Amino acid sequence: MSLPAVWILHRDDIAPGSEHAKALNSLLSKEEHARQLRYASDQARHGFLLSRGLLRSVLGKISGHSPESLDFSISDSGKPALAVTPELHFSLSHSGQWIALSVSCEAPVGIDIEQPQKPRDFLRIAHHYFHPDECALLDNAPPELLPVHFYRLWTMKEAFFKARGTGISEGLGRINLAGFHLGEGIHLDAAMADSEAPWQFNYLMLPLPDGNHLHMALAGQDPVLGEISAEQITRGLPD
Repeated sequence: MSLPAVWILHRDDIAPGSEHAKALNSLLSKEEHARQLRYASDQARHGFLLSRGLLRSVLGKISGHSPESLDFSISDSGKPALAVTPELHFSLSHSGQWIALSVSCEAPVGIDIEQPQKPRDFLRIAHHYFHPDECALLDNAPPELLPVHFYRLWTMKEAFFKARGTGISEGLGRINLAGFHLGEGIHLDAAMADSEAPWQFNYLMLPLPDGNHLHMALAGQDPVLGEISAEQITRGLPD
């Protein structure tokens, strides 16, 4: 298995109560079972099972350890790591009915997905959170392209801050992605400690049966990250 790599999973791919779901349930730790029970709905509990099952199945296969034996540590900022193989970096994202996982063996990685489900005031959100150059890009976008431009910026920002392990509270406006679609690269706030690091980005739109798209972004310093194509994304659990 070559890395970096991406997996996606839809909640309907594995039915609740099925033998496959029961097998995944056996992989979870006591702490994960307790977390699962805190969710109010059966749908949310099933989604949690699939995300943790996907994570354990993939990391177990890559690390060579049994999925149920894996232990995770959490940094002060909340970023998880695999205790037995800390050099294996991963990131999970959830949106609507979808779960996505990215893994790298080179450097921390971040992934974000967005499944549009309801209308959003894109310009209001952008002017509240984004860099002024990005706001100008959206202000001048044709109406039919505004959602795509917005989700590209939003998912790339989320993925970037997840890779850093800080979360978006660090400030979405501290990264300027307005020139990304023109091949002009990105611009980071010079006060950020890693502003000169060789950051890599990847943005993909995956078609959905309802005619919409699943928006996906990857960020990190793995030099191959930007080369992942939609055809290389694995849907489902590893064999």
